[in-house]
Amino acid sequence: MVNYGGDEVSALVIDIGSSSLRAGYAGDDAPKAIIPSSYGYIPPSVHSDNGDVRMNESGASESVSKAKSFFGHSGPSIWRANMEIGNPITDGLITDFGPIPALFRHALEDVMRCSASEHPILVTEPSWNTTANRERMAEIMFEEFQVPAFYVANTSVLNTFAAGKGSALVIDIGQSTASVVPVVDGFVLRKGLQHSSLPKLVHAHARHLLTAPNPVRRPADLYPYQLISSKQAVEPNAPPRYTLREDRLAGTTQSWREWYEAREVEEWVQSVAGVLDQGWNDQLIVQHRQHKQYEFPTGYNAWFGPERFGVGEMYFHHSPQLVAGNPDIPKHIPGLITDSLRACDPELRQVLISNVVLTGGGSLFSGLADRLGSELARSFPHFKIHAPGNPIERRYGGWLGGSILASLGTFHQLWISREEWQEHGKAIVGQRCK
Repeated sequence: MVNYGGDEVSALVIDIGSSSLRAGYAGDDAPKAIIPSSYGYIPPSVHSDNGDVRMNESGASESVSKAKSFFGHSGPSIWRANMEIGNPITDGLITDFGPIPALFRHALEDVMRCSASEHPILVTEPSWNTTANRERMAEIMFEEFQVPAFYVANTSVLNTFAAGKGSALVIDIGQSTASVVPVVDGFVLRKGLQHSSLPKLVHAHARHLLTAPNPVRRPADLYPYQLISSKQAVEPNAPPRYTLREDRLAGTTQSWREWYEAREVEEWVQSVAGVLDQGWNDQLIVQHRQHKQYEFPTGYNAWFGPERFGVGEMYFHHSPQLVAGNPDIPKHIPGLITDSLRACDPELRQVLISNVVLTGGGSLFSGLADRLGSELARSFPHFKIHAPGNPIERRYGGWLGGSILASLGTFHQLWISREEWQEHGKAIVGQRCK
């Protein structure tokens, strides 16, 4: 906290990922604002043709060089004619800083109802972030938001702190990236850093399972409910009976359809898919595993049996045929762990494997924590996994670690103040934020 006129002002913590942006006050046990990182925008040429002209303060119309954007829960999820979908995050890194100020402003001002210029702000970053990205983030905070103080902290280190540890092997499974990062005494061992786009492979497999022709089940149509005018109840695996909204089909963009279909597949994965805790076993899966039913927005519903466990198996095992056909296939979790530990000093390996921290929204996949324990038991006699049962702790571990760190009195000396930024410029970011 920083003192202003005798009043204590809480720091703000912002944690941005591929799926969502989390923001809240340091010292709280959950973020106040959780909004999607994806946003909707109508390209300038489209909304200028519709007569939607913006006016500036002097009353003159702006050259409509800026797209009309929609953020938050009422942003991409609401159908709008000709609306495209964008996301500033690619593989865990911010690749487009254009929408970042508007995204932050929506979270802080519209949702939390606070002013960034009155609070120090801590922003998280992935372990493989670039120096240019860190400096650009500091520039946005000091120049556009006029913050009094700023700090950028590593997500893996914050997850370690959130678990109450100083050293840990952090396994973070997000929407687009899975990473294994060794943290020792609060610092990342860069040589042991491993990450891959494994969640994208799992998602692609699930989508193929749902949409490809199948002898047991008909392919599912992934139409979003916003495009469905009416539907009727049908028996399981019977052809769906629904009517599309023809008036909306022409105005639906490809990127919005793809975004919604990906969201529908993700909901199916979270509701139905799973992974066997002891590894794939054809005999066991037929005898003991229950089927699960799922209904799609079109009204089509079906029972899913053993194939739903094949989706989670992608996290831990790739078939030889898949590897042969895709030489650049993302590494599975055991492979990431092995490569990470191999790069670390031998005396540190037991310390790390005794403090495994499982975090990220993707780690909530049904049965994943138990299966990870089974996989580690085959290679390491002594290991311990910290995987909180509370979904908030697992999903928002990076934000919680930032909340803990920014509320500590001993952390005050690490803030980059506005005066230091004006004096030293971008160089201060690399010196202060290790």
